Amino acid sequence: MRGLWKIFLFGFWLVFCDRAGAQSDIQPCWRKRGHYLYGSLYFPASDGTRLAVDVHLPGKKILRKNGGRVPAVFYLTRYVRSLELKWPYRWLKDPYFGQVPEKEIRYFNDNGYAVVIMDARGSGASFGKRDMDFSEQELEDAREVLDWIVRQSWCSGKIGTTGVSYLGTTAELLLATGHPALKACVPRSAIFDLYADMAFPGGVRQGPFVDIWGATTRALDRSDFSFFGGKAKKFVRGAHPVTGDRRRKQLQEALRQHSGNYDVYSELKRVICRDELHPTLGLPLNSFSVHSRLEKIIQSGVPIFRIGGWYDGALSSSVVKGLWQNPNTRYVLLGPWDHGPRDAASPYGWSPQVQENVLEQVRLFLDATLKGDSSGILSWPKVRFFNVGRERWVEASCWPVADSVTRWFFSADSTLQQDFWLCRAGSLNYGVDYSAHTGGGSRWNSQTPAYRYTTHTGYPDRADHLKKYLTFRSAPLRDSLWIDGHIRIQLPMYFDNSDPQVFVYVDEEDPQGRVRYISEGMLRIAHRQPFVSGGLQSNVAASQAMFCLQNFRPVKPLEREWVIMDLLPISYTVPAGHRLLISIAGADSAHFDNTDARPSKFVLDFNSPREAQVIFPVGK
Repeated sequence: MRGLWKIFLFGFWLVFCDRAGAQSDIQPCWRKRGHYLYGSLYFPASDGTRLAVDVHLPGKKILRKNGGRVPAVFYLTRYVRSLELKWPYRWLKDPYFGQVPEKEIRYFNDNGYAVVIMDARGSGASFGKRDMDFSEQELEDAREVLDWIVRQSWCSGKIGTTGVSYLGTTAELLLATGHPALKACVPRSAIFDLYADMAFPGGVRQGPFVDIWGATTRALDRSDFSFFGGKAKKFVRGAHPVTGDRRRKQLQEALRQHSGNYDVYSELKRVICRDELHPTLGLPLNSFSVHSRLEKIIQSGVPIFRIGGWYDGALSSSVVKGLWQNPNTRYVLLGPWDHGPRDAASPYGWSPQVQENVLEQVRLFLDATLKGDSSGILSWPKVRFFNVGRERWVEASCWPVADSVTRWFFSADSTLQQDFWLCRAGSLNYGVDYSAHTGGGSRWNSQTPAYRYTTHTGYPDRADHLKKYLTFRSAPLRDSLWIDGHIRIQLPMYFDNSDPQVFVYVDEEDPQGRVRYISEGMLRIAHRQPFVSGGLQSNVAASQAMFCLQNFRPVKPLEREWVIMDLLPISYTVPAGHRLLISIAGADSAHFDNTDARPSKFVLDFNSPREAQVIFPVGK
């Protein structure tokens, strides 16, 4: 009888939850998971669209310790807030955690935080369709959910935002809503300039990434985890339905609405410039970027802790742009990491494992801003960054800490000279090799799981890659060189057609001939700008004015052009006795689209040796 009674109560509870979901979609039906509480709900947006939200609360003991009210950590994702496993695996774990790892959720719960994760409109289990990522509608939806959070009995009224990649970007974008409960923001591997730091670095379309990212999000939006193969195909049923949707009817209706989502790759294939109108919305790509909403974000006054890695695509630029342009940036952490971070990628590193406890530092910042406990961050410098080569952390009040520059000059005998009068005048021809690429473990592969290399992010010996480039070598360095900032390239060149792209790589070569990667940059030459002195930091506004339609100027074949670019930021020490290498290429077949023109030849002009130079910012 006792067993039958338990079955009856369990059945009654299921019916109650089902009715609760039908009668009121603004309160979760709580379930206990270990000593934690979990609930999910459909939140009705002001236009009636139902948005899927998961809530994870600490155990009763921690809630009591905090007077029953705790701050909330909020995530806005378009990568599915939580997953449902196939039978019988979901009896072991339900829900299964999605883009926000279980380890992270439980870490915050155990330290006195509620965790709230929301599926963006048109994704996961949320209803609606998506016309674009990072849209105003997406932010307005989240603002309404924030209103709901602060009304809950378990919430202290203070909310912090964080997340990695897309979630890190929405973490900062949410500050533009001006919501009064937002008191802290920790964007990790986030996008500051959607055009220049993600889709089109140097104006060059990152087509292979956009293609795989588009295919990934389309699979997620239809809840098709067979796309990912392996364990996902075997164990994952799909997006987790909201509690009460036992027959998945609401989830299936939401997925049908997702069929109207836009196709990011086909849309971006029609875009060249940052201010071209989005074909569906009639707005430019710029409109969906953090930097275009910067004024409102600054007005929020919310303190920001930025976290990124030197080997994270072009997103290292996003970290330093956010530092330079947003005075709300309190702290910056830049490590030898890829996207996430998942891997440590220094070519001098002994292990790909990330040694730094990044999550703990996020929590200490939230403790200070949401709980008033600043004891954990009293000794923090404004900027803490890793110097590759020396393999040590540097603390500073700003970045870069460079206080001087050293110039090297290109010579027609394929050398780099510190004294321009030692350079040989003349010119060099480079036949563009369209099979050239930077390898499967490069920084560009780290930004979405389906595009990742099979092992780890990192650059092995690059000596073989140089065979497809035009490379210039210095003599062995007499003293070590601490590079700290954006390396600038200035080259006069001729091209044989109107739409070339130039890739520049900086490496170092040790006495044994091993080549280690330092940094790179690329530029679609039609986006070139007149020479501006002073470096990237003093001209950051000018750099964001680049890539606009009015400045797009096709090249006149065989007419002398200046190729001036600031490479991706880095802090790197080249040891004494090693050589500097500068390499020129016309393609990276693994990571970037070619233009339709496909030039066959570059001519580098060194008849005025003082002009052709590479400028290294030198650390103190």
